[in-house]
Amino acid sequence: MSLQNAVFEGVVVVLVLGWIIYRQTRWQVLDLAQVWRGPVILAVVGVLVSRSAVAGASIGALAVALLALEAVLSVGVGIGMGMLSQVRRVDGRLQARTGLAGSLLWFVMVAVRLGVDVWASASGAKIVASGGIILLMLALNRAGRSVMLLRRTREPYRVAAH
Repeated sequence: MSLQNAVFEGVVVVLVLGWIIYRQTRWQVLDLAQVWRGPVILAVVGVLVSRSAVAGASIGALAVALLALEAVLSVGVGIGMGMLSQVRRVDGRLQARTGLAGSLLWFVMVAVRLGVDVWASASGAKIVASGGIILLMLALNRAGRSVMLLRRTREPYRVAAH
């Protein structure tokens, strides 16, 4: 991967993460029909971006293990964010925000990501550190949060009325 591609991918990931953090600290209408739009878009872009990194790369057992570990942690942190999110009903519409506590879990995600990147680079599993893979992990995180928010909206006692 060229330095220019690496910088571009890094900028894309930082912008996407900044956008997500900004949005999740603000009350957003929780449209149950569109809750999967964000994770799907992130996953599609992640696959498209990672295609160039995967082409010609050897994907060994360590890379697969690191990807699986990071995927499980991404989903788990997303579920934690969903559990910590505030959900309310305003004028008959559901709204949600992750708030400060849930947003702090992004630091867990970043720490895990950096740790996995260092481990992967030191072990020769550089495919794991590609920007596309990072976007795929963000998609899994958002999917975990969506699953938990959907579960919580089905439990009336967990939705505050305002």
